[in-house]
Amino acid sequence: MDDVCKKWAHVLWNYLCLHQPLVQSDVIIGLGCHDLRVAERSASLYLDGWAPWLLFTGYMGNQTVGVWQRPEAEVFMEVAQKMGVPRDRILLETEATNTGENIRLSFHVLLEHNIPACRVILVQQPFMERRVLATFLRQWPGEKENTRAIVTSPSVDMWDYPNPAVGNASDLICYMLGVVERIRDYPQKGFQVEQEMSAEVLDAYQRLLRAGYSPK
Repeated sequence: MDDVCKKWAHVLWNYLCLHQPLVQSDVIIGLGCHDLRVAERSASLYLDGWAPWLLFTGYMGNQTVGVWQRPEAEVFMEVAQKMGVPRDRILLETEATNTGENIRLSFHVLLEHNIPACRVILVQQPFMERRVLATFLRQWPGEKENTRAIVTSPSVDMWDYPNPAVGNASDLICYMLGVVERIRDYPQKGFQVEQEMSAEVLDAYQRLLRAGYSPK
């Protein structure tokens, strides 16, 4: 990967990561994926006192089906318990297979347990932050005007993100291209709200495609 491709990749990373400040919330929702650092970040937020409840959501996704033998939410819960989160403060949603279902089904789990959710912290991979927020703003079944959502992720720089579990730098670029495509296309399908996308981001997207990277 040459320096020019690295520059374009940084443009996408900087667009997709929101860097929102945390606020005291009612629940932390860790969205399932193949990156255990998301579970660790979710647990750390609970242990630091940002919310009294921790909810993990996810069955199997593209990166975990056929790889993990249990739902993502259960794997994440095990990570959190090992870090010291009490089992009775963890809620599970084990049916969701995509981001929209993560949002909608988590709402119903909270409703079933009579847990208020006026302030929610959503945790996912760094390059998923913008897409998660756009999905929440469209898919959350509750009164969105009375609900504040903050999206956060493991605190890692772009080139520190790749590892043997989640893939290499080229995989990361392909994931980001896929997320950009969904942010562009999903509002028309009713899955997400519109997100502004600058000419610089669109140019970086096109250049990485021409360099041979394929969206995942």
